[in-house]
Amino acid sequence: MPDILIDLCSSSTEFYARLTAIFIDAWIASTKILLEPKNWQNLQELENKWLSGCRKIFESGLKEEQFVNSLSNALDCYSKLAQTTGIGQWYQNVSNLSSFWNNYFIEPLRDFLWRTPSQKIHSEGNFALFHYDNIVEKLQDRAPVLVVYAFINRHYILDLLPEVSIIRSLLSTGLDLFGVDWGTPSTYDKDLTLTHYVNNYMDKSIDRIREFTGSDKVSIFGYCWGGNLALIYAAQHPEKVKSVITLATPGDFNLDNSLLSLWTKKLNPDSLVNTFGNVPSFILNAAFAIRSPLDYMHKYPHFFERPRDIKSIAEFFATEIWLYDSPPVIGEIYREYVRDFYQNNLMIKSKLLLDKGNEINLKNITAPYLNILATKDDLVAPDSSSALNEAVGSREKDLIKFNSGHVGACISAEAHKDLWPKVGDWIKKYS
Repeated sequence: MPDILIDLCSSSTEFYARLTAIFIDAWIASTKILLEPKNWQNLQELENKWLSGCRKIFESGLKEEQFVNSLSNALDCYSKLAQTTGIGQWYQNVSNLSSFWNNYFIEPLRDFLWRTPSQKIHSEGNFALFHYDNIVEKLQDRAPVLVVYAFINRHYILDLLPEVSIIRSLLSTGLDLFGVDWGTPSTYDKDLTLTHYVNNYMDKSIDRIREFTGSDKVSIFGYCWGGNLALIYAAQHPEKVKSVITLATPGDFNLDNSLLSLWTKKLNPDSLVNTFGNVPSFILNAAFAIRSPLDYMHKYPHFFERPRDIKSIAEFFATEIWLYDSPPVIGEIYREYVRDFYQNNLMIKSKLLLDKGNEINLKNITAPYLNILATKDDLVAPDSSSALNEAVGSREKDLIKFNSGHVGACISAEAHKDLWPKVGDWIKKYS
């Protein structure tokens, strides 16, 4: 115990010292900008110059190897302390109550308020498969589409509000949509693997959709990590897949130099998973906050600096709620993602092994493939995503680059005007 406390004091002191130094550098740069009289001639230019200068300092400082190492060491020491003192076990007990509360009381509200009407047609454990109600007459002879989400966020980002809903946009083209909901994991789920989710939950969902619709094949649309699941499934079961669509999906992790990717590559996932079972959502939210502290402090006063209509306010707060409404990530799956994807980059190398020892070779994917990336994505590097087009074996492959960020591609007005009608047309063409 004394050794753990000494290591914790040392590592946390180094981490906070380095983080404080970055804030001080940003403060000094801000002071120089504000003390320059000519900068006050145009307040908008002053704000832009201040933001740009501070962002560069934060991005540079947070990417420094010494800071990344100090962050990894501090998190490792905090995890060991939590494991030794029993805090980790206490968290696991509390998370079971949270899982029950979310899955049986909060989740029905999430699926109802502002969402496109849907019906649950299959469930197992915390997992559920939904069929979205058609809002126009369904086009005949079109393959159904299964929408697959990431584990790290709630599924409703693609159906946030009626005005900015990818689900509604695709439904309006006459597509038949189904969606997975991973639910909120409990401690009892901590040992579930990626294989279990792909070859059990997803495979059963595909078979249920085929039975429900009478279609031989199903198109799969994956968002972020959900795109990785779609690709892994399509590589194993090409005979069941009509087409594959990925949005903001990481591919070559060696090309991803975003902050979260750099931090994740240095983490020791074992200490987190062994202590907490499932990776707590508050750790994930803290990582998102630290990577861009200036924007977190700036966005609220910036948004309300001028009058807003009810629609824009609703969209703003709906997005904020989604950002903080993160579920825990299943421990073993998190360990697999960190080790096999971020640190060893096995998927793009076609060396990813599932439980039964089967290698996932992306060249086995034969269905038409559409890859959508956001050129301003600061969570998934565009180069990492675009590498998938070379790795996938499909003959018909398309790449759409959209000028937005990771979330903007889902909810911006421009995306719903220019991007999603094109995606709907592509899916119809290959279904």
